[in-house]
Amino acid sequence: MELNRTLNFWRFSTRMGAFALAIASCLLFGCAPAEPGARTEARAERVWSGHAFEVEGPGGALESVVLAGVTAPEAELHPGAVEAARRALTGRLEAAGAAVTLRQGAEPERDRYDRRIVVAETLDGDLAEILVREGWLIVWPRPGERLDFGPLYSAERAARAEAAGGWGAGVFVIAGPDPNALALRLDGPVIVEGRVVDTGEARDGRVFVNFGLDWRSDFTATADRSARTVFEEAGIDLMSLPGARVRVRGWLYDTNGPSISLTHPAQLEILDAPEPRRLR
Repeated sequence: MELNRTLNFWRFSTRMGAFALAIASCLLFGCAPAEPGARTEARAERVWSGHAFEVEGPGGALESVVLAGVTAPEAELHPGAVEAARRALTGRLEAAGAAVTLRQGAEPERDRYDRRIVVAETLDGDLAEILVREGWLIVWPRPGERLDFGPLYSAERAARAEAAGGWGAGVFVIAGPDPNALALRLDGPVIVEGRVVDTGEARDGRVFVNFGLDWRSDFTATADRSARTVFEEAGIDLMSLPGARVRVRGWLYDTNGPSISLTHPAQLEILDAPEPRRLR
């Protein structure tokens, strides 16, 4: 049954009561926006995708939210998987009676589509972590997200090991850095694993992490000056990566070959690094 049909009775029976309660609270205590990190209770109304849905807050206002730290399959690339991911989220929300607890997941708190970036929980736990574990979402750090990505990555590793959901269907894969193969995945989300050949720095401070000998055509991950600072604050020196085997994820562009823009340290997993060179 569709989630919005399941919730029809609740909406009719509680909307006026919730509205009256919100007005009374404002009169007694004053109205103020929720503090960053504060938890709010909401009801799910419609599910747009495997990681985005609409909620109704205590005052009756509707807004679209997106789960922090994750993304769902791309509609143009995998329409069947998109619907499967949407059904997975819908099922979780229906099982919880559409009740969710939300807290802010990023600063700034909205994405470019004006959706609020949230961490959402039900009685079963963190929705993003559950759906990553089921193989219908993958870890997807956005600029400004301040999360503990450890549990999300653990859930993704388990889903990959068991070929769960999209991993078993070939929707989610870990690609190699071969530019010809990656050309087939342009304009979409990718996860690429390989060994860094070298790094370079432009005059404007941009760092180039090269996975081949020809920077004009090989796969490259880049970080502008501000992103480089964010990585350094997280203890990661991008210029020190040559020789390291890494896994990077992001949207794949065509800029002197396939390229990913690094904006968040959690986009980069350092799988192993070369032994330090001995001076004597």
